[in-house]
Amino acid sequence: MNNLTDSLLLPGERIKSRVTGTFELDEGVGICFVFGTLIATDSRLIWLTKYPFAHKEIIIHQYTDISHIDIIHSSFSFHKGVTMKGNWVTSGDMKDFLQAIKFCSLN
Repeated sequence: MNNLTDSLLLPGERIKSRVTGTFELDEGVGICFVFGTLIATDSRLIWLTKYPFAHKEIIIHQYTDISHIDIIHSSFSFHKGVTMKGNWVTSGDMKDFLQAIKFCSLN
């Protein structure tokens, strides 16, 4: 995963925080649970999901796409109506991660 993560970074881009686990994803048509890694860099948010048979999905969001961050409920929302909530985080700290994206989105 580290080689893949390193290949996603732009020159000079640094990782601020990272969490891995199962996330509740609400896209407005129902809730689904997705296992993946969220990476907060100093300039963008990277969502990486690995599926069986080596299939990977990478979605990159800009911090300006985030409309709401709720640290108490471990969730954040995008302007598109998509909400992500960290339910079972296996690596990293969700509250620290949300603090990092809140800080990066203000700058």
